[in-house]
Amino acid sequence: MKLKKSSVTFLVALPLLLLAACGNSNSSSSNGVNKGNLADKQVVNWTETSELPSIDPSVATDQISFDAMNNVGEGLYRLGKDNKILPGVATKTKESKDGKTYTFTLRKNAKWSNGDKVTAKDFVYSWRRINNPKTGSQYAYLYSGIKNADKIQAGKKPVNSLGIKADGDYKLTVTLEKAIPYFKLLMG
Repeated sequence: MKLKKSSVTFLVALPLLLLAACGNSNSSSSNGVNKGNLADKQVVNWTETSELPSIDPSVATDQISFDAMNNVGEGLYRLGKDNKILPGVATKTKESKDGKTYTFTLRKNAKWSNGDKVTAKDFVYSWRRINNPKTGSQYAYLYSGIKNADKIQAGKKPVNSLGIKADGDYKLTVTLEKAIPYFKLLMG
């Protein structure tokens, strides 16, 4: 059976008309978000291809876990368009002249999902845990170049000798064994 030209045009145009009817005539910002009508509580419903294997950054190794962690957590930096380094939890960074010491000033309004504040001690705990050979992190090698990381992973130094320390709640100091040109990118 042959369809007439007008019938084909109607079948093609119908979905477009239905989609246009679903639009909102209120003003939107440049990114398409309607500024004036946002809900008080923002919720994202997320679908994945399987159950979440882990949300523990020390042991996660799969894409589903990384997708979830990237959508609910934030590091010292964020990576923007074209991998541009943008502020994350760190609002300011001071780098030593030799490129081996970084001092990060952390945002005071960063909070965990339970409302507790995010502090420099949280980063110290997490980085030590990842480098601890007892944790068995498959991605601990990414910390190579941070003072004592390789020796800690090999069981030759104590975990508390890792080149990271909290100077109060909002100052974090990281010491490297040598300058790493892409260190900020890693922190994103």
